[in-house]
Amino acid sequence: MLRFLKRFQRYQEKLIAIGDIELNAVIADNFIKRMIGLMYRDSLKENSCMLFIFDSAGKLGIWMYNMKFPIDVLWIDKNMAIIDIKENLQPCRSIFNCDIAYPKANSKYIIELNAGYVKSHDIKLGTKINLE
Repeated sequence: MLRFLKRFQRYQEKLIAIGDIELNAVIADNFIKRMIGLMYRDSLKENSCMLFIFDSAGKLGIWMYNMKFPIDVLWIDKNMAIIDIKENLQPCRSIFNCDIAYPKANSKYIIELNAGYVKSHDIKLGTKINLE
């Protein structure tokens, strides 16, 4: 069902900055796009990410069901600062054995990156995010 819905979604792209690092972000800004996320994609291009935009802040969780590759995740607060980071989250294949990753505090945005990106670019808590 989700794979079917993915076909009909049109994703906007924006340039964002994590500190001094510029990335091309695929925007997930509605319920369906956020629900699908990076499911069923084979990869993320180098220097790209998916930016999830929510209507309000909360303990926004993500899971790795139907993912094909590992990712790093940044949770961003309403002031556009990184409040939590999880690295190298691995895909899961079973809906019954798939953990949900939550931030330590309320967030309004989530950024998903290729696994290893946080470490290789020395991304830290508190770093500010700029949207185009």
